[in-house]
Amino acid sequence: MQVTSTVGVLVCSGLMSFAVVSASAADESVRTGQSAVQTSTVKLIAGVTLTEQFTDNVFLTSNDRRSDFVTTFAPWASLSMESGDFKLDLEASAEIGRYSSNSSENYEDFALGAEARYRLREGLFAFGGLDYAWDHEERNSPDDVNGLEPTDFREASGFFGIGGTFDERSFRLGVNLRDLNFDDTPAAGTVIDNDDRDRLQTEIGGRIGVAQTPNGEVFIQGIYNNRKYDEAIDNQGLGFQRSSQGIEGSVGFIGRLGDLTGEVLVGILSQNYDDARFETVTTPAIGADVTWRASPNTRVTAEIERTIEETTISGASSYISTTAGARIRHRVAQNMSIASYFFLTENDYQGVGRTDHLTETGVGLRYYINPKVYVDADYAFRQRLSDVAGAEFDEHRIYLGVGAELQPRYQERANSTASASSTETYVGVQIGDSALQTKLDGPRGAGGNLTADFGDRGLVGGVFAGYRANFGQLVLGVEAEIETGDAEWTHVGNRNYSVKAGDSYGLSGIAGFRTKGGNLLYGRFGVTSAEFESRYQTLTNQAAVSDRELGFNVGLGAEFPLGGGLSGRMEYQIRAFEDYQIGAPLGGVNNDNFANVEGVARFGLLYLFGAEDEVEVEPVDFAGFYAGGQLGHGTLQSENSGPRVPGGGSPPFTLVATRSGQGLTSGVFGGYGHQFGSFYIGGEAELELSSAGWNIERDPVGRIYSVEKLGTVGATLRAGYVVNESVLIYGRAGLVRSKFNTNYQFSGNLVDQDDYLTGVRIGGGVELSVSQQTHLRLDYTHTNYDAHQVDYGVGVDQFDTSENLFRVGLSYQF
Repeated sequence: MQVTSTVGVLVCSGLMSFAVVSASAADESVRTGQSAVQTSTVKLIAGVTLTEQFTDNVFLTSNDRRSDFVTTFAPWASLSMESGDFKLDLEASAEIGRYSSNSSENYEDFALGAEARYRLREGLFAFGGLDYAWDHEERNSPDDVNGLEPTDFREASGFFGIGGTFDERSFRLGVNLRDLNFDDTPAAGTVIDNDDRDRLQTEIGGRIGVAQTPNGEVFIQGIYNNRKYDEAIDNQGLGFQRSSQGIEGSVGFIGRLGDLTGEVLVGILSQNYDDARFETVTTPAIGADVTWRASPNTRVTAEIERTIEETTISGASSYISTTAGARIRHRVAQNMSIASYFFLTENDYQGVGRTDHLTETGVGLRYYINPKVYVDADYAFRQRLSDVAGAEFDEHRIYLGVGAELQPRYQERANSTASASSTETYVGVQIGDSALQTKLDGPRGAGGNLTADFGDRGLVGGVFAGYRANFGQLVLGVEAEIETGDAEWTHVGNRNYSVKAGDSYGLSGIAGFRTKGGNLLYGRFGVTSAEFESRYQTLTNQAAVSDRELGFNVGLGAEFPLGGGLSGRMEYQIRAFEDYQIGAPLGGVNNDNFANVEGVARFGLLYLFGAEDEVEVEPVDFAGFYAGGQLGHGTLQSENSGPRVPGGGSPPFTLVATRSGQGLTSGVFGGYGHQFGSFYIGGEAELELSSAGWNIERDPVGRIYSVEKLGTVGATLRAGYVVNESVLIYGRAGLVRSKFNTNYQFSGNLVDQDDYLTGVRIGGGVELSVSQQTHLRLDYTHTNYDAHQVDYGVGVDQFDTSENLFRVGLSYQF
């Protein structure tokens, strides 16, 4: 599963629906006085979407970002006809997008579909369908060819089969065909030939129930696939044969378990390729689609999927795509609802050293002005982190729309529309830690190019004020802030350059959910204007730029009452700013492009004016054994030094630079704690996998090297204090042992080196009770590691590495 433009599910989808019941039977009943027997029905639903979007990164690039407004118009219709044992569904849709400034990105997508189902006898039915789509490849596709416009393609698919029940066990057998045809894409001075991507994919498979349980069914599933390319050999320089055959075998369960409904499965995936240079790809199969009805008005859907996907990246046979995520929808009142989602995808390329991590998150609010007219407001964030230099990007999107419906979506009832139960005004102060990263892209040498990651960390502090309204447990608000910081990185070599972060101003929207204990879990999205002081020196030329850059922020936080109108707060933000050109002299054709990104953790104290009486909270005992899992976002900083001997007769020098990059982390933890009144002390062990790292690539000749953290084991002591009888504020300190991989290529030498480094980890966080035994935590740490060296044959580089890490964890107390 590839998660692309997920927010499209959340934004304006205007529905116009009506049902037409065959009038002949009804008329006959009037004439004869007999009861009518309805033998056929026709149901038509149709709609149209009109949306205005803003994106701050049209082409989804690390550098040279372009922002734009996009208008989309998307009509659709669905016709369902049912008569006796036969049912037919017809669908048609279109989406037309127009960019305000980048007209090359304009697109027109269309789709047609039909699906039929016929009941052969009791417990047996046949089904089939056809679909045809005129579509375009989005810029976040790993196979985007970076043409002057998106790649258009056509997709024709069909399926047929039989299903039903036998001896009270379900079964389904079918065949699926999918034909893909990619158009050639215009590029600078040429046309990219995409004929070698055209292919026919055939799947034959089935699912059979093998055992009944009181709440569901255990099943086995098997699928055979054949992926046949129209051209036996692709048109890249190495001429790969990309056709392949594969199988999937799995066992699963579908049904209900407590408050959860859905299905889960585990098994194996395997794909074998015609090209002998490609190894057979085999990986565990995992899948889940589970729904939890958290309350009458709240539904949570969790999904996990793993597939083996096609790619045309040179040297790669495919990539294993693993996606996990959740969608949450909460109906505040009959005329207002809010929805949010979070998805994380790992694309592990087979045959080449590349792994991408794609994060997508968003929130959408729908408000009905009346039962037939509504407005939508939505926000979405996407980020790709990669161990390939220049492949990363982040994007913020804002959506606004309006819609109307022919039939009312609800019956108006007194006192059932959304209204604020209370409002709050507040002010506060905060202090935190900022990890500044700068992505550099610029020309080097005669026709060469440098793509590199730099950065370092520093303290931040500031004040904030906000206003928010409470709609039951939903909290919506706006917040302004002023902040100052001192994060700075430097590069000292044959060129000297640096970036220092200064003061910033921000304005954000807040959307949150208040727990029974009065704690607030919230998300933040908004704009930040920050000052960056950049310096650049080449030979005797010097330049300095001190300017404000506009950026977008997205964050996650928790707030907890302390009493007397005071509340504590902890949150984490990711900020991405406009890029800019700098060099010495300024304005030259060989200037570099700098793009700044920040990861900021903050701890705050706020005061609510006119705070209401404190909410009674059931005391929570944090003592005892516990275990849990966590996800996080981290930044890695390495002080890099080493000898350099430039060409052209220039004198040798010693490079001193601070490299920095981002990454995701996941892991498990467990520990034991003891509570003395409100005081807490305990120990904790953790196991973690990570993708945090940075990259340097000098193309076509020069150094290519990177440092990536792969995993950690560690143990820390935790000491804290329980406030509000249900919130643990804690600090932690301990030792960790982490595995790092350093890949270094230069002058014909290749080093692929693993190092196990010991680090001192300090930090803290807050732990909130979801129930007496289930706790949610926000945790932030800084780790200093031992230095390590890499001998690449003609020199030795040294790396002194540290790490900032924010994690969200869920634990269960035994």
